[in-house]
Amino acid sequence: MSTAEALVAANRDLWTRIATHPFVRATADGSLPRETFDRWLVEDHFFVVGFRRFLGRLLELAPDEPARDVLAGGLAALAPELELFRREAAARGLDLGSEPCPTNLGYTAFCQAAPSDGFVVGLTVLYGAESAYLDAWTAVRERAAASSPYWGFIDNWSSSAFRAYVADLAALLDRVTDGAPGHAEQRAFSRVVRFELRFWHAVHAGERWEDDPGRATPR
Repeated sequence: MSTAEALVAANRDLWTRIATHPFVRATADGSLPRETFDRWLVEDHFFVVGFRRFLGRLLELAPDEPARDVLAGGLAALAPELELFRREAAARGLDLGSEPCPTNLGYTAFCQAAPSDGFVVGLTVLYGAESAYLDAWTAVRERAAASSPYWGFIDNWSSSAFRAYVADLAALLDRVTDGAPGHAEQRAFSRVVRFELRFWHAVHAGERWEDDPGRATPR
């Protein structure tokens, strides 16, 4: 079992809930309210902006050129991804400068802080976040129609190119951990999984700063 497989297996119960979250299911079957998707778009744009900074810092810490090649490819892919967000936001009349919800701010800060714990921990966080989105959006793709208004986003995180990138991250993670995750990597991956689920809930329920913690209500 590879490091990536071991990490997912250790979090299997929560991991399976990512791809079956109500937000994911509703996006797939077309029942997601427009305002809910709009909320996700604004929140995820904020996350990706912060994620780019995280990935840039991780690239600086890469131990060799093959590792830099993998991370540089992921960093380059974020430019068209952000352009997709901004184009869709403009078409929908959304303000991308809106205040992020507490969960999003926490998740973004967690990612940006991860490289301070070393390259391997940072890479573990990167693999967890990207792999979670691959699984979630692949689940959407399997049930969504190609005419879905969200197809650009669906294809972005379920394409063969993105799948190959996540596989490259898994192979790199296996190499730098000698095939077995340490305690720090296990803890970091578990936090990614929990943050992913909280993020889906936050955008689905409409988490707001004025809500009582843990009691977000739809807007």
